[in-house]
Amino acid sequence: MKQLRTGLLTLLLLLGTAVPLFAQDEPQPTGQVLGQIANMTPEGVVPNGLPLMLHAWDQDFNEKLMIEGQSTAAGTFQFDDVLWNQGWLYAVMLTVEDVLYFSEPVSLPAGATILNIDVPIYDKTSSTAAVQVARQHVFFDAVQDGLLVGEIYILSNMGDRTVTGNNGEDALLSPLQFTLPEGAQNVTFEGNENGRYLLTPSGFIDTAPLRPGEGTGQVVVRYVLPYENGMGYTVAPNWPTNGINFLVPEGVGIALAGDGLSVEGIRDMGDGRQVTIYNYGRIQSGESLSLTLTGELAVPAVAPVPEMIEVNEPPLIGKNLAAAGIILGLFLVGTAVWWYLRSGTADEEETLAEPDDSFDELVLQIAQLDAAHEQGSLDETMYLHQRDNLRQQAQAVLAQTESG
Repeated sequence: MKQLRTGLLTLLLLLGTAVPLFAQDEPQPTGQVLGQIANMTPEGVVPNGLPLMLHAWDQDFNEKLMIEGQSTAAGTFQFDDVLWNQGWLYAVMLTVEDVLYFSEPVSLPAGATILNIDVPIYDKTSSTAAVQVARQHVFFDAVQDGLLVGEIYILSNMGDRTVTGNNGEDALLSPLQFTLPEGAQNVTFEGNENGRYLLTPSGFIDTAPLRPGEGTGQVVVRYVLPYENGMGYTVAPNWPTNGINFLVPEGVGIALAGDGLSVEGIRDMGDGRQVTIYNYGRIQSGESLSLTLTGELAVPAVAPVPEMIEVNEPPLIGKNLAAAGIILGLFLVGTAVWWYLRSGTADEEETLAEPDDSFDELVLQIAQLDAAHEQGSLDETMYLHQRDNLRQQAQAVLAQTESG
């Protein structure tokens, strides 16, 4: 019996020492993130002691890390003992004078123990000389009050300074001023939770900063106009505009005509409905385009029931909107109907359903979307919808890469 007890005690001791060895997780590798904040404006300086945040996302674009840090007087920053994962993407974000800046998302090189990340920042300007409209989209629909018009502007800043106003008394609140047609009623905006847009006697202003780059800004506005057969509609841009699309869904009952206006054709929205797309080419600031709207507006008997319309193309928020073919969202028809379309020529039709070939660009767009949501520029429903679409597209790119 004594030998049995001794044997059991020995076995328990062995198990007691062995179990933790099997239960312990392998130590996670860590590394160091080093970086430099660079002011890309000529003769621009980098402020001392800027708060910043290191982010990391997994391949499903779930946030895995958020680590706070601070830059030095030389504009450098350092994060020690950062959790290392080859499947994650890392990026750094910071705010300078109320403007959010961010690095390109980067993955870990094989065997790396140090990851270098640079963050560009810019000085401010109130001049809009470098502002362009990469693409403008105008959507017409019928509502009980008249003609519903939705406009989306994809803005580019081709300069080396962030365009923004100077908040304060007797100072320009924002130089980004837009004109609305006379008689516009029920003016609403997407992303106006924090009072981003302000109405003026002739239109509205956008107080959001416009960072340098292509497609770095997006403005969505809708309004209602009184309709009559043969009425005019004029577009007079404040900045050079690379092209304008006009969209009329089937069943609305109107047609458009104007000098230089061409019909691209009819496009399926993916849910059985179709839309006629009219195109107009480049138009300069100071020029105008006059359209004539004809036909009997098919006013609905009751207000449309809000619904979410989805097609295969997700909305892009990022610097390559114009170059990659813009995918837009219009907050129209009732209170929550979004149409997603890709702009461009007939040559781009073949690539309409193909995912974007830049995985890093998609991750950057997700990062920008997250930042916009954190700042209150997007409502929760739209944020979740756009993020899910971007995530699915990025996963499709990964799947293509792995299979190729």
